[in-house]
Amino acid sequence: MKRKKSLKTTLVGVCVALAALVCAVVGAIGIFAVRSITNVAYDKYETAMDEGYNAEIKSQVQSVLAILQMEYDKVLAGDMSETEAQEEASEIVRAMRYRDDESGYFWIDDTDYVLVMHPILAEQEGSNRYDLEDQNGVMIIQETMNSCLSADAGGFNEFYFTKADGVTVAPKIAYSGFFEPWGWAISTGNYVDDMKLDMQEVNNSIKKDFYTACAIMAGCCAVLIAFAAVISFIFGEIVVIPLRKMQGIEYAYIPG
Repeated sequence: MKRKKSLKTTLVGVCVALAALVCAVVGAIGIFAVRSITNVAYDKYETAMDEGYNAEIKSQVQSVLAILQMEYDKVLAGDMSETEAQEEASEIVRAMRYRDDESGYFWIDDTDYVLVMHPILAEQEGSNRYDLEDQNGVMIIQETMNSCLSADAGGFNEFYFTKADGVTVAPKIAYSGFFEPWGWAISTGNYVDDMKLDMQEVNNSIKKDFYTACAIMAGCCAVLIAFAAVISFIFGEIVVIPLRKMQGIEYAYIPG
């Protein structure tokens, strides 16, 4: 009887081991495939978001330039003096905000590197910012003017700047456009850490979905292994029954 029991146990063990091996290989391939797909998807999402953020700030600056043109047209039409139009335009831009949380704002520097308007740093308006330098040695306003005075009359610049809390210094990507009639550089930008925070929420969601998929695959593997154990046990019984009968016949014909 021990031999018969050992045979059935061996069959069950082999079948379960094979099922576990297949599940492990298929599961590993599946997890690797899902991870690769999610990584590629997130990389594409991150690239699209970066491009979207840049497109947004460029579009917002272009909207401001259109407003300045309308104010300048009033001067050309003789409806107001240039000084009045500049003051009115400056206050319109000061009040402008974008994004749902109204965190997007604009500031204006002129070709003499003087700060014309800044809604957060109003106390610095009228000051010359030619020597404004970030922690990495980037000459912020000089770079801004270089972009505005280029053939494209605008461009992107990256630098470190103090956030609205007056304490946190973070990398910023800004876009500046040039309004030539008044020599104004109109700028706005995004703090990189804020951009990454928004994208991190999506990344966390992707990771959560990945772990959920892994848990589901592990559960499926456990079910398949259990199913294989049951089937192999039944198959083992079918194989062992004839052997038991043969052994019974053998015992019946033993000379006594």
